[in-house]
Amino acid sequence: MNRVSVWQEFNACQFLVSFCLLIFSILYAFRKQLFINWPYWLVFLPLFIWKFLAIIGAVIGICAYCCIRSRNRERNSPIQCRALFFNLIETILLLFFEILVCYNLDQPDDSEYHLTWIICFLPLIILSIVSVFTYVWLLRHGRSWEIQALFVVNILQFIFFALKLDNSIITWHYAAVFIPLWIVMGISILFCIGRLIWTLVHYRRNDINQNTNGQQRINRRYCQILASSTVGHIYVLLFLLIFQTLLVFYLEHTFDLSFIIVCLPLYIALVILICMSFGSRVPPNHWWFGLRQDTCEWLLHLCPLFETYANIEYNFTSNSTTVSLHNVDSTRIHSTVISNVQSNQDIEQSRRHQRHSRRFCFRKNSSSRYDQTKNDHVEGELLTTVILPAPNIFKLHEPD
Repeated sequence: MNRVSVWQEFNACQFLVSFCLLIFSILYAFRKQLFINWPYWLVFLPLFIWKFLAIIGAVIGICAYCCIRSRNRERNSPIQCRALFFNLIETILLLFFEILVCYNLDQPDDSEYHLTWIICFLPLIILSIVSVFTYVWLLRHGRSWEIQALFVVNILQFIFFALKLDNSIITWHYAAVFIPLWIVMGISILFCIGRLIWTLVHYRRNDINQNTNGQQRINRRYCQILASSTVGHIYVLLFLLIFQTLLVFYLEHTFDLSFIIVCLPLYIALVILICMSFGSRVPPNHWWFGLRQDTCEWLLHLCPLFETYANIEYNFTSNSTTVSLHNVDSTRIHSTVISNVQSNQDIEQSRRHQRHSRRFCFRKNSSSRYDQTKNDHVEGELLTTVILPAPNIFKLHEPD
């Protein structure tokens, strides 16, 4: 069980967004089917919690950045702070859109206070225009740009859908209204499939050229590909495409479908995104809430129990990293080195029997202002280097 990659590559922002969207979509489907009779302000509460945490975290991070002297900041702090500022603007615009939509849903259609849907979608349209410039800046500085690209490519879809809800200018069928989204989904699926094919061909070519470790290496490569983010994105896009198709049938009243059945592919896609947030390789912004470190690393320092039982890796395989001494000339190895090797092997067997190669991750190599007193004091004792005539150099140690 490799928990090192799970926690080190954890994307807290993606997890929060996907989880809040999942809870909101479930509550909205129940409200639509009248399983619950809650007001829409309560149904939209998960989205409001997400926006509240994002705004508070961004404001605290920007204030912490301004209060710290420039000589005490990290090298890439200005870029991360600007990205945090852009995220703050986008989150505020998205919050305005959700408030207007929630207000409009609570008002009867014949009420004089009922707003037109194009006014409700106006913050979202402005957000799409702002995302064009934000997307270019993030792409130049190597930051995460997926959410901004989502708003950029769907700006026409937002306008069409708002005009269709008003029934003022556009009176098309919903299948025609969703044409921009059909195009975006189709291009995205083709791009992901092409990227997956290119990755398979690239790995296959390298395995044929190197031809090391035989079939085991090839199988390991294919397992890595199947567990990669590209395959996950393909599944997400396919389920979103199914959800979009069912939604068109539901809005056109082509079939008598329950709204919960319509949203089932959306639930599956959001669950996949939640799982993918634990293996995301997106560089996090360390200035959220002024932490100046990774979110999981902060949690490990905050909760010692979490550090003890969650920050470990278990290896139940029978593979050993020890090197056989049969092919080594015993006359060239000193007796002291052999005794150290034997003692280390005894320690290795006893510890492997007790905890199956347990190890800690999230250690910092560089000094910082945070507590770094918890280090592994056994690592230096279990490492013995056997120096042989060049180029035969090998190490006998216990796997961390």
